[in-house]
Amino acid sequence: MASTLACIGLDVDSLETLNLHLAAMPSQVVGRIGGVESVRYSDESGSRVVVAVDGEGDTVDLVPSYDGRPGALLTEVGPLGPVVQADAVDETGEVLTRLAVDLEQRRHLTGIVTSQARASVVALGLEMGVHADAAAFATSDASILGTPEPGEDPTRFAAESFVSYGLFRGAEDPEPTAFLAGTVLAADTRTHGVTGQVFHVARVRTVGFEATVCLPGSEHPVAPEPGNVVAGACYLVVDIASLWTVEPPRRKKRRGR
Repeated sequence: MASTLACIGLDVDSLETLNLHLAAMPSQVVGRIGGVESVRYSDESGSRVVVAVDGEGDTVDLVPSYDGRPGALLTEVGPLGPVVQADAVDETGEVLTRLAVDLEQRRHLTGIVTSQARASVVALGLEMGVHADAAAFATSDASILGTPEPGEDPTRFAAESFVSYGLFRGAEDPEPTAFLAGTVLAADTRTHGVTGQVFHVARVRTVGFEATVCLPGSEHPVAPEPGNVVAGACYLVVDIASLWTVEPPRRKKRRGR
């Protein structure tokens, strides 16, 4: 199984190595709230990491992500333990599917956002496969749901299907992981400017939204092609840029002589 960081060209063996890579990347304070700053480290490949730092300079959160374009219309965005839940809707407001995700702006989410917001959904391919087309996926073991009874035909996922695992684990221990199968609309290969690591980026259509799927080059020597089906387990990250809040920096108190 790949790591989330490997999916964006930052496969590292230690936190120290990651920090060295981040230090070599352009950075920008994109959010500030309650004394915590969110710093986005970006690479020309589109790879990015959002690090939340407290007033003492200690890292309190880290979100691996990618600069994907919006492909989902979300509403009812609210906290679910350490992650965030949301409804993906169509233009009429009908709910198409529900998601449990890691949100770049999670620390800025103090309640439930009921208005509709355009969002980028990034699926970091932890354990995903690439299939030639919908027919090939339909006959593969990857499409089988559960364990079929002896002598019975298995129940299968459709080529465009989505199941958010985090919504079924309860509020005590949710995770932003999911099964995602979708049709590749476009894809290319990226090389991280700092590490030189290769990863693939595919625009994928699934149930309720379009996602940017990132796959590590170490596990996928060839990039997906339009018409392929990408399917498997992934880690979901959402960016809703309108949620960023940038409060003025707090002034440090002067010590008396």
